[in-house]
Amino acid sequence: MKKILIVDDQPQISKILSDLFQKKGYETILALNGEIGYRKAIEEKPDLIIMDIMMPVLSGFEATRKLRGTEGFETIPVVFLTAKGQEKDRLEAESLGAIAFVTKPFSPRSLFELIEKYFESSEG
Repeated sequence: MKKILIVDDQPQISKILSDLFQKKGYETILALNGEIGYRKAIEEKPDLIIMDIMMPVLSGFEATRKLRGTEGFETIPVVFLTAKGQEKDRLEAESLGAIAFVTKPFSPRSLFELIEKYFESSEG
């Protein structure tokens, strides 16, 4: 079973995504800020991370940068999910090796399909 870590400081978004992914057979782990997300990534070793950018304690960019510097997590797939849709944010996400950059508001189903396609292509 694939494991997805959802890091977002808005509990309602985390719950919607968690429910959707669990219904489709994924295990989900939730974190309410970048620092907790970083720690849970190290502990749980997820197959993919959905990461908000604007969060308390550590931003999504800071948490991802910290993960990239941690042995074994240099290439973990990260999807940024954010209200920050400016080009500089997209470029920052790209520089951190993000597999996708999704802006809020978003379609949970479209996000699910994007991640499904990623898993299919990475296994094929």
